[in-house]
Amino acid sequence: MAGSPGPAVGGVPPAREPLRVRVLTEDGPEGPPTAQRVPPGTVGLRVTGLPRIPRALLSRTRPPSTLYGILRLAEEASALTFIGPAASLRSLPETWSRSSRSLVPLAGAAEQALDRFLSRAAQRWRLAHGRELVVGGEPRIMGVVNVTPDSFFDGGRLRTTDQAVAHARGLAEQGAALLDIGGESTRPGARPLPPSQELRRVLPVVERLARTTELLLSVDTRHAEVARRALRAGAHVVNDVGGFRDASLRRVVRREEAGAVVMHMRGTPRTMQRNLRYADLRGEVYAFLEDRTRTAVDEGIPPEALVVDPGLGFGKSFEGTLELLGHVGEFRSLGFPVLVGASRKGFLGALLGGAPPAERLEASVAAALLAVERGASLVRVHDVGPTARALRVLSALRGGSAGGGPSGDGGTGGSPAGTTGGWPPPGSGGAPPPAGQRRRPGARAPAPGPRRRRAAHGAPAGHG
Repeated sequence: MAGSPGPAVGGVPPAREPLRVRVLTEDGPEGPPTAQRVPPGTVGLRVTGLPRIPRALLSRTRPPSTLYGILRLAEEASALTFIGPAASLRSLPETWSRSSRSLVPLAGAAEQALDRFLSRAAQRWRLAHGRELVVGGEPRIMGVVNVTPDSFFDGGRLRTTDQAVAHARGLAEQGAALLDIGGESTRPGARPLPPSQELRRVLPVVERLARTTELLLSVDTRHAEVARRALRAGAHVVNDVGGFRDASLRRVVRREEAGAVVMHMRGTPRTMQRNLRYADLRGEVYAFLEDRTRTAVDEGIPPEALVVDPGLGFGKSFEGTLELLGHVGEFRSLGFPVLVGASRKGFLGALLGGAPPAERLEASVAAALLAVERGASLVRVHDVGPTARALRVLSALRGGSAGGGPSGDGGTGGSPAGTTGGWPPPGSGGAPPPAGQRRRPGARAPAPGPRRRRAAHGAPAGHG
């Protein structure tokens, strides 16, 4: 937990936690009253890492109580949380900066977090080879192409390069904006795969798709050499479940000018389910992603190349995974598009009384819809067609046009501005503008059960 530093040990003062300001999204009507609990119709502004003097000043800087409703200030030993309508919270930074010079850094951080969280602007995700994908308006779908024999859901289905390429083309025709090609299973307990073996699985598929299509390609890998060779073969994105811990992998992304997905995972796929306890799950995941993306940017990777993923099921319990899924919009305060991968995962089987991966289609689609509703810009799924159709129906039911099939830029099929995903959240006003994908000059467009015993709450869930 962040807060004021403790006593010095051995004459060396402890390191101070950095100032962090993040937005908390609303909780449901039920649940215990806690300092972080945000009632429906409000949002929270959580501040950690404050030094003692500014904290004392801040505690006397009460916000106005007559502006769009009453704000509540929850004080803890290590944090402050301001809770109220978004319009009221937006008045706080100016109040703080006027009250004391020492609060100016806090005011700036709070204003930035709120602006990022409430932003309706589409973002251009910069990718390798001069490509980009516009995200943040209509949701984008990342289709899963597993060339592994042991993934938890579809391992061994794509045994040849021809099968994998045909499957990838099919996902693109169904509405995938980009394809995530993986050669190493990251299911819980999985043993690491040598990069040479991973390359033998992944590289032929990337090379064939890059040579014969204009599809956007992601390589799902934790290894720098696999990422380097896949990018040079034509891939555009590195999807790193390891959270960008590897400096050599970050160098590859920077040198190849690639896009990257930075995901939270505690430990490795083999060890990640051994310790599922967090003092503050959302806060710790947020701090991890903030630190990893800051390191990447400091090393020369442009912010517009990064996407963050809270890592559902990667070192999280059943309850923790549900908590993250319900609050994915909070990670928008980091300033990067948010990707969510819930497809076919173990927590969905647990919700269905122990249903195996093959019987989790409807649950996967429902999870994707909830993720978009709560603020995700991209969803990673195995079942692109059903997900794309469900997103179009959601768009139409919210007052837009359902469109006429997968859009030419790999979107979800004509989702209009302000109707997909219900974003921004209640109390913030407005809606995202439409988005489209810019292609490089001369580029061709892409080719268009019975109840079971309830599973354990720590049910396996990995990328698969």
